[in-house]
Amino acid sequence: MAIQSAIDEARAAYNKTHVIESTYPNVPGKSLWGSCVYYFDRTASTLNMALNPDHDLQSTPLDVQTWLSAGLTYITVCHKGFELINMTNTMLPVITTSLTELIVNSLAISVTIPSSNTNGLVNVNFSDEYKLADLANEKPDVVVAQHSSGDFTSIQKAVDYAMTHRMPRKRFVIYVKAGIYNEYVEIAETVKYITMYGDGINKTIITGNRHCGGDMLKSSKAGDLQGSATFKVWSRKFIARGITFRNTAGPQGEQALAVLSSSDKSTFYHCSFEGYQDTLLTMAYTQFYKECQIFGTVDFIFGGARAVFQDCNIFFRKPLPGSGLVVTAHGRNNDYEPTYWVFISRVPWFRLSRTVYMQSFLDGLVDPRGWLDSWGHKDTAYCGEYMNYGPGSSTNQRVNWPHYHAITDPKTAKFFTVAHFISGYNWLPKTGVPFTAGFKNRSVLLN
Repeated sequence: MAIQSAIDEARAAYNKTHVIESTYPNVPGKSLWGSCVYYFDRTASTLNMALNPDHDLQSTPLDVQTWLSAGLTYITVCHKGFELINMTNTMLPVITTSLTELIVNSLAISVTIPSSNTNGLVNVNFSDEYKLADLANEKPDVVVAQHSSGDFTSIQKAVDYAMTHRMPRKRFVIYVKAGIYNEYVEIAETVKYITMYGDGINKTIITGNRHCGGDMLKSSKAGDLQGSATFKVWSRKFIARGITFRNTAGPQGEQALAVLSSSDKSTFYHCSFEGYQDTLLTMAYTQFYKECQIFGTVDFIFGGARAVFQDCNIFFRKPLPGSGLVVTAHGRNNDYEPTYWVFISRVPWFRLSRTVYMQSFLDGLVDPRGWLDSWGHKDTAYCGEYMNYGPGSSTNQRVNWPHYHAITDPKTAKFFTVAHFISGYNWLPKTGVPFTAGFKNRSVLLN
């Protein structure tokens, strides 16, 4: 079976990478090798999930495709880091062509699996709006507070506690009281079903200042995106609410993540992501963002996830002199990957990147061309817009690319709604986070 062969190849790549990392000198590339060890381990893990899903996942063919796509994303991000520091040749003996081909072949097979309803939807009512569940009486399992009024003073220590004390398949709730927490938090793949909530945006703040560009390009940390993140989450079904995630490295730090999310079926509600370049990395899997704020300068929403941003606000920050402002950079390299973004975008990150923004207010700051080709992918990248409004929303002067679409047919646009695109009916109601299943405009209803 192609998936099992891909798992074997991923494990072989993991072993090769681990040997290289253990003996690599403390120079540019050292930290990247360490991250790639983890990425290949995650590749094997996510491929195994596609081959042998847990019974509680209730997986659909779309889920399997998303997991296979995540495996490709990990390989690509590993390679991308070395590309940033002009050391791609060192990766060629490790990132084997056969591994990528095996995953692509598995994707090709998965998209041919017959299914009368690949998104698990029946009789979708596109006027549905799901309201926030009653969370007022939500009792936390642990409380984090800076002045010893909780169970922990460190968020990471609360997460570590959850690893050994949570009940299988039950949510573990962490309440983080108001305060500025100067720490780096990582939720490992094994710490599943975590809910973390704070006292609100600009009240509960998690902040750091690591970066992997700028003056770090001559150090062992050069190009290591995940090493720069203030907050990282790898486990499934993570929920965050009422928290500000911040990276204060500034524009001179170049790549500097506030959040790296590689959490399948994850949800961020009423959260703020503050940084400059590469603020929010939606690395892989299925993700949903509701009523959030994202701040940045260049590619500050990027990655390979199947993600929807609903009722979110994007804010540009002042860039370095002579620099431009670019919101997103989606990553996708082959036809079978099911990942998109549904939001505002300019830059196709990889050859087959796909981004759509719909029913959004676009300010006059938006260039009339709308989209920028920085990597020569304009002939293959999918770019779409539907029913946007505001002074920057006119498509009359947009780019003339083969796969740019000013979408006018609601039957085409409905594919990008929460109900269809991320199978929202299947999992979002359990999160307690409100969402609009279809279009916000009640004059556009599809049954």
